[in-house]
This record gives sequence, structure tokens and C-alpha cells, in this order.
Amino acid sequence: MDGEQPRWLEGRRILITGAAGTLGGELVAEAVRQGALVAATGRAPAIDEASFPEGVRVLPADLADPAACGDLPRRAAEALGGLDVLVNNAAVLIRSLFMDLRQEDLDLSWAVNARAPALLIIAAVPYLEQGVRPSIINVVSTGGVSGGIAPVSAYAMTKAALIVLSKALARELGPRGIRVNCLSPGTMDSQMQRALDDETRRKVRGMNVLGRPLEVREIARATLFLASEHAAAVTGTMFDATATVP
Repeated sequence: MDGEQPRWLEGRRILITGAAGTLGGELVAEAVRQGALVAATGRAPAIDEASFPEGVRVLPADLADPAACGDLPRRAAEALGGLDVLVNNAAVLIRSLFMDLRQEDLDLSWAVNARAPALLIIAAVPYLEQGVRPSIINVVSTGGVSGGIAPVSAYAMTKAALIVLSKALARELGPRGIRVNCLSPGTMDSQMQRALDDETRRKVRGMNVLGRPLEVREIARATLFLASEHAAAVTGTMFDATATVP
């Protein structure tokens, strides 16, 4: 129709992890609004097909399981007819001072926040190389740069690893035609941030130079911008959606 804005992800085939969470769900919805074909993944039974727009392919998976990570890009490519974009959004946040962490909490943080994205990328690259303007987007945190705020040190550590991996892979995968970028959501009204205690939440919001939490859709649009033709020259970057400062 005349006057309609073009949909800037038209026909893009996108795998989005952590789709059962606040940001993940909005990433799926926004990608569909912008014309993408989407495969959404999360742990069963938290991920519910009825909560997503019509046409979204729901692929339950536990990303703490290396085998599930290795198989997920294949499942997504088969469901969508190929793969153009991988969005590594899934994460766990363990609220504990680092010196009080249990080994199982540290193992889970590392498995989901760092190892899973790495394994997904390894498994996805052969499909992305056959895709159209392929892109990898890793959702990170400014805590991965600043060290974060106690008691979420393990989360900051794993996000630091993902930031560095993203920059390294931008160099390694660039010659293969694949862009790799990060986005830090900053402060927003999400399940993860609502789980923080009042003092930590106040500190996080106090770091935001905009003075307000962004709406989740604003974060989703900023993230998916990195998958669009508008970002065709952008790789190896970390976008800080709310310009948080340490």
C-alpha cells in the first residue's frame, strides 16, 4: 500500500535464542513485524508456541546442553529453508557475590552465557555462509566492560567473554561474508532486571545517561537494526542501547 514504511527484515531467516524472556519475546515479535521468518528457541515448558505471532517456528532447546547447541542451527535452517541471522540472546543471571558462588551456578552461567553462543556460532556458520547478507548478533552487557555491579559478577564475566569473542569473530568471519556485532540492552523493564534487588536495580538505572529505562521494543529494534541492510557496513562493534556509563 502507498505510504507504508518498508519492512527492513523482509524475508530474512532468523534464529533467536532466549525467546521465552522479555527481550527475546519482543525480538521475535519485532522481527516478524519487520517481515522476517523466525525460529524461536527456549527451554520447555517456558517457551510456549501460543505466545508468539503466527508462523514463528518454535524449537525448544536447553542451551546448557552442548548437544542441543550443536543441533539447533540445523533445525532452524530446516524449518526456515536456510539461515541468515543468528541472535544469541539467551542468558542466565545468578545473583550471588562471586566468592559465595556455588560451582554449579558458575558452571551454568558459563554454559549458557558463553559456551552456548560459541557452540551455536560454530554450528551456524556453514548455514550462514549459504545465507543472504549473514549476520551474528550477541546480546551482551556493559558489565562485560565495566565489571558490573555486585552481586552479578559471574554474569559480567561471561558477557566479557562474549564481547571479546564477538570482536575476534568479526575479524575471522568477515572474509567469509559474515558480520558479527554485540548489543548491550542497558536498562529496561525485563524479567532479568526485575529479579535484581532494589539497590542493584537503582544502581543500574543510575548509570543510564537517558535517565529512564527504555521500552523493550526500543531495545529489540536497536538489536535487529544490526541484522538489517542499514548495518551492512557494521561489524566488530558493541552498541550500548542506553549509553550506560561506568
